[in-house]
Amino acid sequence: MKLNGNPENNQEKQLYTIISVLRTLIFTLLFFIFKISFGNIDTTAKEVVEVKTIVHSKPNILKYADTLLVSSTLLDPEEDIFTPSFFSVGSGLYKFPILLNLEDDGWISENVMLTYEKIQFKKDTTPTIAVKYDHAYTTAHWFTGRFDRMIGKSKLSAQLNRNFQNGIYSNSKGKRFNFSIGSELPFHKNYKVTFSYFRNQAELNENGGFNNADSIIYIDELNATTLNSNLNSASNSIFLQKTSILQEVGINSFARFFVTSEYEENQYSFELLEEDIEANFFSHTYLDTTETFDSIGFRKLILEPTLAIGNLNKNNKKSILHLGVRKEINDKSILNNSYVLSKLNINFNNELPVYLQGKYHFENAWKGNYSIKGSTNLRFKKETIDTIQYLSNLFIQVDFSSLLPSYLFLNYFGNHFQWNNDFNPTQKITIDVRLNLAKFSSIVKLEVQNVSNYIYLDENSLPNQNNRNITAGRISLKKQWGTKHIKLYSGLGFQYSASNLIRVPSFYTRSSLVYEFKLRKVPFSMGSTINFFSKYVGLNYNPAIRHYYLGKKIVGGTPVIDFFLASRLGPADLYIKYDNTFYTLNRNLFIGENYPITNSFLRFGLKWNLTN
Repeated sequence: MKLNGNPENNQEKQLYTIISVLRTLIFTLLFFIFKISFGNIDTTAKEVVEVKTIVHSKPNILKYADTLLVSSTLLDPEEDIFTPSFFSVGSGLYKFPILLNLEDDGWISENVMLTYEKIQFKKDTTPTIAVKYDHAYTTAHWFTGRFDRMIGKSKLSAQLNRNFQNGIYSNSKGKRFNFSIGSELPFHKNYKVTFSYFRNQAELNENGGFNNADSIIYIDELNATTLNSNLNSASNSIFLQKTSILQEVGINSFARFFVTSEYEENQYSFELLEEDIEANFFSHTYLDTTETFDSIGFRKLILEPTLAIGNLNKNNKKSILHLGVRKEINDKSILNNSYVLSKLNINFNNELPVYLQGKYHFENAWKGNYSIKGSTNLRFKKETIDTIQYLSNLFIQVDFSSLLPSYLFLNYFGNHFQWNNDFNPTQKITIDVRLNLAKFSSIVKLEVQNVSNYIYLDENSLPNQNNRNITAGRISLKKQWGTKHIKLYSGLGFQYSASNLIRVPSFYTRSSLVYEFKLRKVPFSMGSTINFFSKYVGLNYNPAIRHYYLGKKIVGGTPVIDFFLASRLGPADLYIKYDNTFYTLNRNLFIGENYPITNSFLRFGLKWNLTN
């Protein structure tokens, strides 16, 4: 069936007419809505001439934020200069969740362990090596590295993250290791194979917070002797690995066949000695009063054949339909899960891209679960004979799902926690709107969620389900202000929840005031960063199940201010930073119950980008 060109029969004529009318109505509506704010919108069917130059009235600094000197001072590879993040004293945990996220319902919270499950290949062929080393406290080391290059016609990408923290408090040692490698191998113009391997490993001592945490405001010296850990022998071991092979076979110019094969292995263990069991940190001990060793392991084989049908010309994608099925075979048959999936990409004359995705599960506990997602990304531009100026783009996504959580939220049998739950699927409607104003170096995001049958961990760390409809939302802004030398990079957000079961601060911000200058042609940046979130009844962390649950303590309300100096010597960025500078003036900042924020500390580092 043709969607472009001359129709060949009456049926195609009717379809072609309907599509043309709908397209005209859509563009007419968008024209009147955005004309005043964003200038002219090109609604013609003509293709952009390749020789045209793309220009901006001002450079969109948000697009290149990770290249700024202030970004070099960040510690977490997933962190950005517009989003606040906080260290907690103790267990090696990196960040407590303060941003609205109703999807964090896996067995291990995504806030506990870094995840790099996707291998992303660079579009260009420039060989690149990027490494970063950061040293903090006296015994904290962070290393990240990335390697990308072409070997013949093949792409190779690798990433490594290593973190070691001995800690200055009792039972606070932590080690993390993340590694991924992948290669894209075009054996033939009609046959391509992509290999990837992912490994995620951690050994974390868990102190359970401090039982005298409230005394932190008047203790002269904070160390292992003045702060009493709730747990002194507890530890978590986390291991995840995944091997993936993606085969792409070109059938003809209209069809391609994909086969994804994956092997995944997950292992978790929590250990505890008798002394901590007798301390009654946990309310129940079901199996063994002398020691705890809760060990859980899963192995899974995934097969996913998919057929892509449509115009597969990379330079002129009009419509592509993906139809496939995913089969997950576990070493425990009760965990087997299968679903059919479909994806549809439509681009009406290169002007209105539409993406649709649907999944339907048909096996075991997840039978009848489904998810539907639709999105579009509109680009508003001002075009002359030889230039194109993109003024903004508007991304809209609507997501509806009816899904059960991870199986271990349904059934669990450990030494301190046991449950057998018969939950109904959680139903969520999420509307995500993002407006990128390149001309003004701004991004505005609005997210609204409505959820029913919400599953959460209550004050006793037990999974519960609320059958009422709950509405929550967030509006945020990322913005750069300033002159040639003085700049302000600011991110802020307002959050709302209609229920105390969804705990988020109503306001958060991260802003960096930076003075940029050159000394003997060497670029320097110096400035200060403030992180802040408003007071709210927050979450607490349970080390036995590696997840967050409803807390009872008011947290937040105290700003965290850092100072930094950074310089760029060719491909190398050097920096020194003093985190939480004014900690001694106000220590009363908790990010979780019995988890105070880390005190002031000095760190320095090096970031090196090598491009050949």
